[in-house]
Amino acid sequence: MHTANRVVISVIIVNYNVKDFLEQALLSLRRALRDIPSQVIVVDNASADGSVPMLKKRFPEVELIESERNLGFSRANNLGIEKARGDFIVLLNPDTVVQEDTFTQLLSFFDQHPEASAATCKILNPDGTFSVDCRHSIPTPATAFWKMIGFSRLFPKSKIFGRYNLTFLDENQTYQVEAISGSFMMMRRETVQKDGKLDEDFFMYCEDIDYCHRINQAGGKIFYVPDSQIIHYKGESTKKNNLDYVITFNRSLYLFYKKHYQQKYVYPFKWLILLGTIIRGMIIYLRNNLKNYAPLIVDLILLNIIMFVAFWIRFEMKTGFRLSDFATKYIVINVITSVIYALAAMFFYSQNRRQLSISNIIKANIITFALVSASTFFFKQFAFSRLVVLFSAMISPMLMALWRWVARYVLGKGRKEKFLLRPTLIVGFDRETERLLKRLTKQIDTGLEILGIVALNRDDVGKKLASFQVVTYLDKLPEYLRVNDIDLVIFTTHNISYRSILTTMSRNTRPGVEFKLVPGHLEFMVGKSTIDRLDTEVPLVDIEYAYGKPFNKFVKRGFDLLVSLFLLTVLFPFILVTLPFAAGKKEKRTLYLGNNKTRTLTCAPGSRWFSFVLKIWNVFTGKLSFVGAPIAFRPEEASAFEYKPGLTGLVQLNARRLSDESAREHYELHYLKNQSFFMDMEILIRSLLGTP
Repeated sequence: MHTANRVVISVIIVNYNVKDFLEQALLSLRRALRDIPSQVIVVDNASADGSVPMLKKRFPEVELIESERNLGFSRANNLGIEKARGDFIVLLNPDTVVQEDTFTQLLSFFDQHPEASAATCKILNPDGTFSVDCRHSIPTPATAFWKMIGFSRLFPKSKIFGRYNLTFLDENQTYQVEAISGSFMMMRRETVQKDGKLDEDFFMYCEDIDYCHRINQAGGKIFYVPDSQIIHYKGESTKKNNLDYVITFNRSLYLFYKKHYQQKYVYPFKWLILLGTIIRGMIIYLRNNLKNYAPLIVDLILLNIIMFVAFWIRFEMKTGFRLSDFATKYIVINVITSVIYALAAMFFYSQNRRQLSISNIIKANIITFALVSASTFFFKQFAFSRLVVLFSAMISPMLMALWRWVARYVLGKGRKEKFLLRPTLIVGFDRETERLLKRLTKQIDTGLEILGIVALNRDDVGKKLASFQVVTYLDKLPEYLRVNDIDLVIFTTHNISYRSILTTMSRNTRPGVEFKLVPGHLEFMVGKSTIDRLDTEVPLVDIEYAYGKPFNKFVKRGFDLLVSLFLLTVLFPFILVTLPFAAGKKEKRTLYLGNNKTRTLTCAPGSRWFSFVLKIWNVFTGKLSFVGAPIAFRPEEASAFEYKPGLTGLVQLNARRLSDESAREHYELHYLKNQSFFMDMEILIRSLLGTP
């Protein structure tokens, strides 16, 4: 029996620049340790993200150890172990969320199994799937080799090839195992006193494997206990596509080999182990980064093919294709174009991380071929390539947009909204959920299509909250996800137990669903190793509006004038033929603008064709713009701001997401503040594609 006059559990968390993850972890610990005499120790490794002020303000009960530099995982944990007073010591990662019953279940297990030295619970990935890394074997060279060459993935149920992550074991059964993950490791105090602290030679990674190996060698027993579960948002503080991560991890892996296995193998085999570790690191790095640059690689391949075809046609028509021309002319202009496109594409990708965005590659192509075209006029040695550049400038964006459209359609399984916006459900049905909905609808680029609310109680199904309908309740959510095409589920955690959240996640059988958690103060969303800030607002004072800048106004009007003139010229024969039949359908209507201003507009409500022509004419005459404020024929529909109405615009494009007038004003302010030629182009392209 545990008495209340002593500390039963000491939880040690090492934090390094993961403030929001840490806050969510500590919020879950508050619930899980509510009835257990406990001590929570946070060792901060010189974080620069405001973690320490947040801890002092929101978690005064936490014992904080501030380091002036990054000590690494092992040394920082050892500082916490020195201060730990509990009967049990728990090493916990900051990017985790524990259930309310996690510690009570494990305390019960330790009471029933006095032979247990250490244990972990079931650990889930952010998508609710089982994390195979939570229990594993000690990686002998043979075991590591099967994993490195992929046999462990090909034959997961094999006791030989699947030994590394013990994938042949049932994830819902309790087992004695050789090693458990340091993301959640619960140990008896006697075990730590007997086996000592973590080996500080391991700066980060493999220190948990090393410690488990030492427990085994000392005769201790380690268990995997799936009676409770936690979420682990793996590697947020290390960013696993980072080169530093790859180097540090593989250095630690080799250090583990040297410490425990070096003396067991002959000299040449040691160098094979080292070579294998280096090769493994390179493979991991290339694999992790390939998907980030895959769209750019496809674009560059297409660009090179298009330019080669244009080059071949150009010289075949004139002088015949010669290898010398290819070597001296094509390669130079091709390299220049490829480099410019790569830089432009990476710039636009980095702005909003949407690599399948068609508008982004349109922008990148405009920049690329504008610069390359200029070089063909200023440098005589490139004059030959004007036809090549013109051909490439027309074909390149078309093919790049085509493969993106196909990819987005395939990823969306044919559902239009899927590749335009992420179908999303919000779990919760109270005032805090309503506040969250209003914040999400005010966010300009969330990319979310909120399809409905998930209530906690069955009786609330069919009701509405902030204009969104309750489509199901929590117990039926996994079944709803299986039947419907949902990408994202957002939980409000202030009035839902973490146990309910994790149980719901683990019951989900539909792959590809992402789960995010939002704490009660609604400042951020935690999910899949990312933080989405929700506490940003558009400032209402001291804003420098881009819309009113002379250069932007000149470019915007010039674009409207040229494009409308082009369309009217192309459509002139059809206009001439249909004009006698449509002349009687014209009428004058009052157009309401911002600041109580009005304007008379010629319309043709009875004819869609003639109405379209008149809109183009109104753009040409300057009464309308292609991109601008919503067209309002009633005073209550008028914008709160004075700017030219447009055939489309940011508000029109996101009309379904605007829950109230304040949300609309938020979008209008965003447009006025950030308006540019490229932003207008993106809005036009999205409108033509039907993309919100």
